[in-house]
Amino acid sequence: MNIVDKDGELLALILRSGQQDASKYFATKDEQEFQVASFNLDEDEEILRHTHPKQERLINSTSEVIIVIEGSLEVEIFDNDLTLCEKQEIGPGDVLALFGGGHGLKMLSKCKFVEVKQGPYLEDEDKIRF
Repeated sequence: MNIVDKDGELLALILRSGQQDASKYFATKDEQEFQVASFNLDEDEEILRHTHPKQERLINSTSEVIIVIEGSLEVEIFDNDLTLCEKQEIGPGDVLALFGGGHGLKMLSKCKFVEVKQGPYLEDEDKIRF
């Protein structure tokens, strides 16, 4: 599920647990600053050994990914004008990727999740509350 603003700019995406049947599904376009994919591979399939060489990249914003382990939360997605665009409940096994605009999270139950974002991260410079 893609959540976009009025101009079609990707704000967030949600990968629901158990809904990705393709063996390899890349949810983001190659030009996104942060890549999100899901894999559903059979026993003995392999992703061949590889390395990612150092690259100079220009990153314009901090993207983040939240993977819910236990419990549930509600996410509010806002556009760049801070107008509410979408509210969704996220549960165990769901993946939420945030690319632009703003967001808020409210725990609907005791919730355990993993958050991944680009670094280095300087909270005083990289977060504006509204």
